[in-house]
Amino acid sequence: MKWLSYRKLAKQAERLGINRLVRMIGSWRGLLVLTYHRIGNADACSFDRGVFSADEPLFRQQMEFVRDHFEVVTIDDVIEKPSHYWQNRQAVLITFDDGYVDNYEIAFPILKQLGIPALFFVATDFIDRQTIAWWDEIAWMMRQIPTDETADELDDKICEVVERYYGLIGSEAEDYLEQLGRDLGCGRFEGKSPLWMNWDMLREMAANGMRFGGHTVTHPILTRIDESRWDHELSEGKRRLEAETGTAVEAFSYPVGNPDCLSVQLMERTAGQFQVAFSCYGGVNHASRDSRWNRLNLQRWPIYGPMRQFRITVTWPQLQN
Repeated sequence: MKWLSYRKLAKQAERLGINRLVRMIGSWRGLLVLTYHRIGNADACSFDRGVFSADEPLFRQQMEFVRDHFEVVTIDDVIEKPSHYWQNRQAVLITFDDGYVDNYEIAFPILKQLGIPALFFVATDFIDRQTIAWWDEIAWMMRQIPTDETADELDDKICEVVERYYGLIGSEAEDYLEQLGRDLGCGRFEGKSPLWMNWDMLREMAANGMRFGGHTVTHPILTRIDESRWDHELSEGKRRLEAETGTAVEAFSYPVGNPDCLSVQLMERTAGQFQVAFSCYGGVNHASRDSRWNRLNLQRWPIYGPMRQFRITVTWPQLQN
C-alpha cells in the first residue's frame, strides 16, 4: 500500500475512533522521538513562521496526550538502556532544536508542571552572540517589502526561498543572503536577534531536570561546508554547553536533519564527540535483543499541524515514512 493510502487509512481510523483502540494495543514498538522548534503565536511573528510547531494551548494538549498514552523517557535512558529494553515499549523522547526563547518562556513551564523531561539541542552562537538564524533573516527580509500576497502566500514563498538555501555550498550561502538583501532593497538584518534564550535561562532549565544537546556553534548544514570546519562546530558547541550549564552533553542533532544533511563521514566524526546523534525526517527507532539501532542516526518526527495530525503521528508513525 502506498504512503498516501496509509495516510488516508490513519485519518479515517482517527475519525471513526479506531485509533483509540490502536493506542491501547500499540501499533509500534521502540523509541519515537518528537522534535519541536518554536512554541507560540506564529501569526504575530515577523521572522520565520514555518518553525512554529504549536501554540501554547496545543503544546500543552500534546504533552498531556503523550504523558497519558506513552512512556516518556530521557536521553540518559536512550544512551544507557540495552537494545532489548526497547523491544516491547512505546517510548517517547521530547526534543527541541535551536534554542528559541519561547522554549523557556512557554514550553519549559508546561514541561515542568507535567513532569515531562525534554532534551534541548542548542546552537551556541545563537546564545553567545544572539546572532540571527539564516532562515529567520530570509523571512525578515521578505517581510520588509510591501506585497499584495496573502499571509499564506507569503509564507509559502518564504519557505521556497529557505529551501533554496539548503542546497548552497560554502560561501554560496552567505553570497545568497547578500544578494537577496540587495534584490529586495532592504539589506541584511542588523543588530542582535530577539529570539534566543540566554545562559541564565538554560541554567535554570538544567537545574529543573532538562537536558541539552549539541547542535553546532553557528548552525551550518554540515554536509554543505568544508570538512575542516566540522571539528570546531561539533566540539566547541559541546564545550560551551557543558561549561555554561554544568551538565554532560552526550547527544547531538544534525542541523536541518534531512537525509542529505548527514553522511557516513560526518557520522564518524560525530562519534568522536557524542554518544548518540539524531536526524529529523521521521521514523520510529526499533531495536531488539539481536539488533541495534544506528546510534548516530536516531530518527525523529518534526511536529507541526493540529491535534488531529499529532494523534495520527504518534499512533501510526511507522505508516508515514
